[in-house]
Order: sequence, then structure tokens, then C-alpha cells
Amino acid sequence: MQVRARNLTSAAVEGLSRWGKNIRADGEYLSFTLPGEADLPEINRYLVDQGADIYALRPEHISLEDLFIQIVGTDGGL
Repeated sequence: MQVRARNLTSAAVEGLSRWGKNIRADGEYLSFTLPGEADLPEINRYLVDQGADIYALRPEHISLEDLFIQIVGTDGGL
């Protein structure tokens, strides 16, 4: 998931852990991993309620190869 928002507080970013993992914030850009897209409306409402101004909320689909690497790591699990 990619989010572009302004006025993000560290508390708002930390609160995203209830939905996702691997949360990374870089300025007005956030990225994190979600199990699916069902929680997107709730995440959007949460960020707005926390005072963030949302400019983009974009699901990012991962390739099977990238998913495999996330699961077993770059060393192939050896």
C-alpha cells in the first residue's frame, strides 16, 4: 500500500499497525503491507480522523517473485 499524505503524526503512523505491517514513512509518503484491500476505507477514515490530509491511497500489488523472496528471503531459506 502506498499513501501520500500531509500532516501525518508519528502516532497516526504507529496506529496503522492494527491493519498492516512493514510500515515505512518517508516525508509525506507511507508504505506498508496489507493482507487485502477490504480495510482501505477504514484506513482512510482513520488517517483523516488523525488530522492527515490524504492526496493518494494506492494499493500496490506484489509480484509472485517478490512475495516468494519476502517469505523465504534472498538466501533461498538455506
